Amino acid sequence: MSIDTDPAEPLPVAERGFNLGLPDGFHGLPIEVSDMAGADAATSFTGDIGGIFGLSADDENAQATAAVFAGLGLAAGRQGLDYAAIAYYLSPDDPTRPIMILLTGYVAPSDHSHPADAVANLRHGLAADAGISVHDLRLPIGPAVASVSEKQDQVVVGEYPFPVLTRQLTAWVPDPDGTAIGVVTVTTNSFQDWERVCTVGLDIFDTFEWEPLGAASS
Repeated sequence: MSIDTDPAEPLPVAERGFNLGLPDGFHGLPIEVSDMAGADAATSFTGDIGGIFGLSADDENAQATAAVFAGLGLAAGRQGLDYAAIAYYLSPDDPTRPIMILLTGYVAPSDHSHPADAVANLRHGLAADAGISVHDLRLPIGPAVASVSEKQDQVVVGEYPFPVLTRQLTAWVPDPDGTAIGVVTVTTNSFQDWERVCTVGLDIFDTFEWEPLGAASS
């Protein structure tokens, strides 16, 4: 997964939040250090993450994995994101191949006169980046934009570098009142199962619902 771990300038705060319906298998990650405050919270999170792999909370591997996943969530929080969750599945094409999906979300303030205008502006701005493909997205909540991007990287195991391809599918959802744009992203290194990851992401995007004005994202 690829989230910049360096501190960033806080993102502007919008006046409303949104809700998503996540499928089974997604586990919320801590966004702030306070989310893990106290032994009970840490143990509960470790047990939750360990359970993905059939491990108990006191297992060293569960604790190590929980620490890595918590780091992803905290890194997302430092970037100003409002929510992060992770899912781990096994590929139906190869039961030995894992599919890992990181989901993040935040709300950006906006000042658009109509969702269609926001969609046009989003398409124009995103298309300026040659590394991003842009698509119209029609959600139950209304018109939106989808963008797809990828990043080629590598990890070094011992002395040997291995290529890692990270892909992202993002929904940009303007609200009907012209005040905000919801941004939901699914990220994965499981490029062999990219189509399935996209299906999961699109199904999640379809559940997008705005909270009332004045209800900031939490």
